[in-house]
Amino acid sequence: MNQAVARFVRPLPSREIWTFAGLVVLACFVWLAGPLFAFAEVRPLESGWARGLTIAVLFIAWGARVAWRGWRAGRLNAQLLNQLREAAPGPAVADDPAKAQLDELRSRFDEAATLLKKVRFGQADTVRKGLPRWFDRMSRQYLYQLPWYVFIGAPGSGKTTALVNSGLSFPLAEQFGRAAIRGVGGTRHCDWWFTNDAVLIDTAGRYTTHEGNRALDEAEWKGFVDLLKKYRTRQPLNGAMLTISVADLLGASEAERTQHAMVLRKRLLELRAQLGIRFPVYLLVTKADLLAGFAEYFSHYGRAECAQVWGFTLPLAQSEAPGFDLRAAFDREYRLLHQRLNDGLPELLAAQTDARQREMTYLLPQQIADLQDMLGQFVAEVFSVSSYEPMPMLRGVYLTSGTQEGTAFDRVMSGIKRFLKIEGVPPVAQVGSTGRSFFLKSLLQEHIFREAALAGSDLRWHQKRRVLQIAGYVLLALVCVAVLVAWLRSYSNNRAYLDQIGARVPAVDAQIAGAKFSDAADVARLLPVLDALGNLANAGGVDLQHPPLAYRWGLFQGEKIDEAVDAVYRRALEDVLLPIAASRMEAALRDARPDETEYTYAALKAYLMLYDSAHYDPAFVQAVVDLEMERALPPDFSPAERAALRAHLAALFGNRVAVSPYPMNERLVADVRDRLRQVPFSQRLYRQMTMTLRPATAAFDFSVARAVGPDASLVFRRQSGKPLSEGVPGLYTRNGYRNVFAPRLAGEVDAYGREEVWVLNLGLSEIPGPNDAAAWARDIRQLYLNDYLKIWDDYLADIKLQRTATLAQSIQVARALSSADSPLTRLLVALARDTALGDAPGGARNLAARAQDKVDEARSSLSQIFAGQGSNSSASAAAPASAEQIVDSHFAGLRAFAPGSGDQASAFNDVLKSIDALYTYLTATDDALRSGAQPPPSDAPAKLRAQAGRLPTPFREVLDDLSNVANGSVATVEQRTVATRAGANVGDFCRQAIAGRYPFARGASRDVAPADFAQMFAPGGLMDDFFQKNLQSIVDTTSHPWRFANRNADADPSAAAMLASFEKAAVIRDVYFGGGARTAQLKVQIQPLEMDPSITEMVLDVDGQIVRYAHGPLVQSAVDWPGPRGSNQVRLQVSGQAGATDGFSTDGPWALHRLFDRAGVSAGRGSDQMIARFTVDGKPIVLQVNAGSVRNPFRLPQMESFTCPPKP
Repeated sequence: MNQAVARFVRPLPSREIWTFAGLVVLACFVWLAGPLFAFAEVRPLESGWARGLTIAVLFIAWGARVAWRGWRAGRLNAQLLNQLREAAPGPAVADDPAKAQLDELRSRFDEAATLLKKVRFGQADTVRKGLPRWFDRMSRQYLYQLPWYVFIGAPGSGKTTALVNSGLSFPLAEQFGRAAIRGVGGTRHCDWWFTNDAVLIDTAGRYTTHEGNRALDEAEWKGFVDLLKKYRTRQPLNGAMLTISVADLLGASEAERTQHAMVLRKRLLELRAQLGIRFPVYLLVTKADLLAGFAEYFSHYGRAECAQVWGFTLPLAQSEAPGFDLRAAFDREYRLLHQRLNDGLPELLAAQTDARQREMTYLLPQQIADLQDMLGQFVAEVFSVSSYEPMPMLRGVYLTSGTQEGTAFDRVMSGIKRFLKIEGVPPVAQVGSTGRSFFLKSLLQEHIFREAALAGSDLRWHQKRRVLQIAGYVLLALVCVAVLVAWLRSYSNNRAYLDQIGARVPAVDAQIAGAKFSDAADVARLLPVLDALGNLANAGGVDLQHPPLAYRWGLFQGEKIDEAVDAVYRRALEDVLLPIAASRMEAALRDARPDETEYTYAALKAYLMLYDSAHYDPAFVQAVVDLEMERALPPDFSPAERAALRAHLAALFGNRVAVSPYPMNERLVADVRDRLRQVPFSQRLYRQMTMTLRPATAAFDFSVARAVGPDASLVFRRQSGKPLSEGVPGLYTRNGYRNVFAPRLAGEVDAYGREEVWVLNLGLSEIPGPNDAAAWARDIRQLYLNDYLKIWDDYLADIKLQRTATLAQSIQVARALSSADSPLTRLLVALARDTALGDAPGGARNLAARAQDKVDEARSSLSQIFAGQGSNSSASAAAPASAEQIVDSHFAGLRAFAPGSGDQASAFNDVLKSIDALYTYLTATDDALRSGAQPPPSDAPAKLRAQAGRLPTPFREVLDDLSNVANGSVATVEQRTVATRAGANVGDFCRQAIAGRYPFARGASRDVAPADFAQMFAPGGLMDDFFQKNLQSIVDTTSHPWRFANRNADADPSAAAMLASFEKAAVIRDVYFGGGARTAQLKVQIQPLEMDPSITEMVLDVDGQIVRYAHGPLVQSAVDWPGPRGSNQVRLQVSGQAGATDGFSTDGPWALHRLFDRAGVSAGRGSDQMIARFTVDGKPIVLQVNAGSVRNPFRLPQMESFTCPPKP
């Protein structure tokens, strides 16, 4: 019974067994009680798979933890053994035999260490017999996990003999025998005994006595202790077995015994100080068989009796109590041992027949009694209490024997002989080894090993563990507090959230109550209502999909509120927005224009879907309704409002079947169907296909930006102003045709044919058949190819050269176009690829296409000649080889210039060379103009223009623009340079001598000197000379105003102002310097016309030239200026009837001009005449002045508006 219980009880301390058992109970609880747990309305463990998954996770976690602990234990075990075998520095071994012996020991320990890394220890098989293997394995332990005990004693104290004959189970006995494993490295002076129950370390006796090299022994011992502390941190040792042999007790003097006791006490205290723990100490009195009578007394004992404990164990509580008298306790217990021997003596003596045996048997109790004082004194000295040193924890004193060899000790007989002075008495016989042990096995297995947990733990380890535990508890408390605070905050936030929702509900109810919405015009009023409903659950700015952490923690109510609000919101959409959308769709059909066939068909299809759930397509209905609502919205509808409306329509039609609340307008549907049937099917289908297929071909869109790259905007632009990133839709590219349109054409024809059956309600006779589908496909392909040509022609015509404002920009464009990787080449290659729908878009296809074009042309000519002989053959001959050839032939000229296309390609290379020559010319021109020199002559622009005329669109226009831009840029810079020189060479003098002076500035007091005037405006003067040398070749003087001959040049303000100055200067020259005169001269005719009657005579003296009038005939008088007298003076004098005179005069080089400035001037009857009205003393005088030219020098506009060439 006891054995049966022991089989199950012994493994139970295993932690894995207990945790596994607890896990099984927890799994049962989860499976049975899991459905009962609920969080709000959620029952996470209600389903069987959820419970199974939870149980599986628990067992997987347990298995992972067990595996990790096993791996960690194995790793620590291996590290420990590696540390044990590491070599420690020591003296070299000189002699070969000693070295060989050391090598053999090392090899033996290595082999044992390798095996011990894998071995796990457990109870004896006899104890575990009948248990499952896995149950037994769970309680096995690695080496470092077993209890560890150390033997401490003097050399020869019987430690090894006791262990050899202890009867313990040694798992390595088969490989290494029952001998100990000799240590190596730092433990080479220790013997290791590996049993199933514990690890026993038999230390060298010199570690206790330090009889050899004291420093080396202490260092080795400290290293050994440190090793224990490293790998057995919590409990380095489970106990110490202090050994003292009977021989050492009886054969030593009292002083030697005292010294021995002090050494052992010191070793125990050092061990406790180094390990930091208090451990039990078991005092083993070894070699008890050397006491006389021992063998005879116990000779009749069997194996079981010899395995029992012979000694005493001190009560733990009493021995640890203060004031405990160890010596008294020892004497009491020892007397009981002695008494037990005496009690058994009569029975033993009666059973023995040999007198010598009786004699020896009788002596043993007396020998034991005689040993009491020495042993008691020894125990008291080793384990005495001190105020300065802690007392070792003595657990008991035990007498053991390993059957030693030697002479038995007989203190009784020796004392009698000494007392009686008897000599010649024979000594006690030699004790022979019988290979038996006495009182060891049960002592170790049943007593000492059972108290393995009695040893204390490392205080530092406990302190560290306690700190960690306290930190863990504090952290757990903080987590609990944090979770509680989070819950409270979440509760408060959700409470506030619900309050906000409740506060918004009345406002929403007020918006809905009494509101009526019936048409798209009401959408502006409807949107706030729908927005309020849709956002009702979004109170406080809470994101329902990702609510803030402060609202969660299992308490967030937003999802429930959102579900309720969503139901109300969808009901409002169906009750309010759906009727508006349905009525809008009906209005779209009613108001559809005849030219909107595609949209009318789409609107009809969407309208019918609102009544036909079998054909309902939510995405299509939403798109059509969205577009129709957009068309019906007022212009002032903001983008935000439009986006909100689209969102509500998406919520209404998205992923659900919406049914119109109104009955279908059958008459309207019939009318629309009739109108759509008037459009040929191929056209309807083609337009529907383009609408459907364009999104699928968006990746194939062609644009200059995509074909050329990032520098496209540097070179090209679109005449329409559209961006270069926009271009030809991908549907009308080679990839769009070959990958989408052509493969899907037959399928789309079939699909749309079947669709029109229900959209247009076709009859049986109208349902297309296979032959009709093929014909429609051909027609649709033809429509597509026609659009293909038109779209590409329009796009190519829209590509132009980028405008440039400066010569530097023109140089930059020319440099880019002439580069090795020219944008022109990249554009040409891309265009050649997408303008060929046949199998060979490259050069080979172009050659074949051109050859085929010649053949087709010949066939066409022959068919016209023989037209009357067979129309069918003629038609077939004229037809292209394939539909794609329409496009290929149309753009054959473009593709002919693509790289690798033959002669035309080389011609394009010549164009690139011409562009490079133009770039060189522009660069040279820029350098020349910068240095002030004339630009070098070049025919590069003209040559490029001539070559551009042979190129196809758009390259012809681009290169023609480039030539013009080059010319214009050069001309612009040249004009600007000339204007700069004019402003410097002519303008400086003009501003000093002309500007601000009379007659150019009327009212000015300073006059222009005649010499300065002549130097400025005379033929060969500054203005005329500069014009002849710098401007005559580049200015068109036949137009008015003058302009530069190069019309491509950009208008430069300074150059334009300069040119206007020279044009005015030319007029001034012609007026004042007629006939090539070097000085300014004027010839005018002056005739009096009227004079006040009170004036008797008027005299006009122009520098000695007299014009006189006294109411006589009206006679013209010729007057020159400057006059002959050179006085530069003009005088007007009148005489009255009383003889009084009056008048005024002007002087200076422009005195005649100043005279007429004092008159009121008006035009005469002729274009060359001027009427001057003077007033002298209030009396009028009217003169007619004839300048002989329509350019009146006295009122010359060019002189009045003349400005000097602007300053650079």
